[in-house]
Amino acid sequence: FDPSHVGFYYGWVVIVVGTIGMIASVPGQTAGVSVFTDHLTDSTGLTRLQLSIAYLVGTGSSGLMLPRGGQAIDRYGPRIVALFATLGLAGTLVGFSLVGPMNIAVGMVVMSVGFGFLRFSGQGLLTLTSRTMISQWFDRRRGVVSSVSNSFVSFAFAGSPALLLALTDLGGFRSAWRLLAVGLVLVMGTLIVALYRDSPETSGLVIDGGVAEPRPDGTVPPVAIGTDDDLTRDEAAHDVRFWAITLPVAALSATGTALTFHIVDFGAELGLSDDEVVRIFVPIALVSVPMTLLGGWLVDTVSPLVLAAVISVAQIVMYLSVSHLDVPLFAVIAIAGWGVSQGCFAALTSAALPRLFGRRHLGAIAGLQMSTLVIGSAIGPALFALIHSLAGSYEVALWVMAAAPAAGLALTLRSLAAEDRSSPGST
Repeated sequence: FDPSHVGFYYGWVVIVVGTIGMIASVPGQTAGVSVFTDHLTDSTGLTRLQLSIAYLVGTGSSGLMLPRGGQAIDRYGPRIVALFATLGLAGTLVGFSLVGPMNIAVGMVVMSVGFGFLRFSGQGLLTLTSRTMISQWFDRRRGVVSSVSNSFVSFAFAGSPALLLALTDLGGFRSAWRLLAVGLVLVMGTLIVALYRDSPETSGLVIDGGVAEPRPDGTVPPVAIGTDDDLTRDEAAHDVRFWAITLPVAALSATGTALTFHIVDFGAELGLSDDEVVRIFVPIALVSVPMTLLGGWLVDTVSPLVLAAVISVAQIVMYLSVSHLDVPLFAVIAIAGWGVSQGCFAALTSAALPRLFGRRHLGAIAGLQMSTLVIGSAIGPALFALIHSLAGSYEVALWVMAAAPAAGLALTLRSLAAEDRSSPGST
């Protein structure tokens, strides 16, 4: 069907289906994989450490492939790439449902490849294409609509382990994976084919609303996405602003994943019980959700670099205080810093990129940023474990990781100073 004939701006449909697409990536996210970890160790014969190494290798490899995926989005459009990612994720889940006992060498190779495809298609490509598509359809309200979308995704991710556990209880973990695969193909695949659209320009529409002016013969002329002034991926990669917003979000991806992965051991180091330490995630969510909405509004209102400065400062505060969760005051400060950081994360990985660099090469630029995030999430847990084994404390790891948001803050202040000098009326 023709989106220009639906009677309202089709971008509102794009928000809904794009959000569903990001939620559908759950089987490839850490929250989705963690539910099946024990089943994988039991069925393959690998130890938890060996499986963790395979997960590290697979996740890191998927991060290296994501820049290519971003370029494919620009070349073929989110619709085709999202369908490819969905089918790939479904096929990988079926493959995981068939695994059995293996020797260590074969098991490590098989699981590393499997995790690579799982993370690339789910956490990486399906999320990236859905998020990019939403950003292509809005300009003036891009931050607000992206933040609303990301809020729904956050709630869905929080509830996904319980749903996956329920599926596993129904017929075992193998049946759960196969049911998820069927659902991805039939439900998500249908939504993509029927409702995904690459951009307003390719649908005969004008961004934010309106129908493109037809030629005298009644046909709509093809319109290029974005403008000739939009930056390419290489130009963005050489722009200080790109790293000013990417360094802090990559740091949060690495440290947040590491703390979540080692949370029980981290709590034991502080003298906290398992129940006491995991309780911090509830108030963190209570802070991050309203901050996500506020961050979406801010990225539409002020320079995204301001939000990058906020997430950098919030992370530094969090890193310096979270190792003192056993002290009530520091616990409140750490929860606030973590929640604010998560709230800024959504805007800086969605609306900030087209605001700073344009839409023509958005897929490639977003793919490069997503690559750093995925690689960070792969390295973080291993780096924390290594530093802990050498220094005997996770606090040292947090001090080391604080260098990344500090560097991001320095780049942000430099970029903001450059913007001030180049603004009209500056002296």
